[in-house]
Amino acid sequence: MNNFSLYTVWSVLHFNTPEAHVKIFSIWRSNPQKRYFYSTYRYLHTLNFLTVADYDQEISHEHKKFENITWEGKTLSGREFYDCHFYKCSLKECIIIECTFEKCTFEECDLSLIQFKQTAFSRVTLQYTKAIGIAWHNARSPLTVEFHHSRISYCSFSGQNLKKGVFLHCQADEADFSGCNLSQADFRGTDLAGARFSETDLTQANFTGAQRYAIDVQSNKIRKAKFSLPDALALLDGLGVEIVE
Repeated sequence: MNNFSLYTVWSVLHFNTPEAHVKIFSIWRSNPQKRYFYSTYRYLHTLNFLTVADYDQEISHEHKKFENITWEGKTLSGREFYDCHFYKCSLKECIIIECTFEKCTFEECDLSLIQFKQTAFSRVTLQYTKAIGIAWHNARSPLTVEFHHSRISYCSFSGQNLKKGVFLHCQADEADFSGCNLSQADFRGTDLAGARFSETDLTQANFTGAQRYAIDVQSNKIRKAKFSLPDALALLDGLGVEIVE
């Protein structure tokens, strides 16, 4: 196989575009040694990188890596993902129907405004990911998602059981946690400006280093929850207490 052919195979996997796939199969048809060309393509594909063309044909995915893919505005239906790693992918405004994500990681992705219907998330982790405006309350229960260094502004978790939930060093302004079970949840270092807590169970939750939260101690359960100064002073706002320096 000549160097140009090898480069084309590499380009398909690296740039991951439908146009690249058209190019590789065009060369495959015209190449006298097409068997070797295609064998090399399949061999490189087994290096655990999933392409757009392959994704469209597969329903179940295990132990796979999705890298630099763009499915903005697409509809994903009836797919199963187990132990998959999404890296620098954009699923912005996707509609996800009857899918399952188990033990998956989204790293440096954009999941903003995705919509769920009968979709499950189990032991899923978001790292350095933008996930703005998602109605997580529409996901199937139980919902077990960890958020690390991610932006989850304007998300709604209303009514979800998020016991021991992890929200570490996130931007969660205007997020809605109304009616949630957030007992033993970890909000360390998270910015909660404008976030809503109403009839929320925050028993033993950890807000150490969290910022700009406004939690009504009378309408939420906060027994044994941890807070740090100076932001903890905001807990006195609903009690009519005047603090004098």
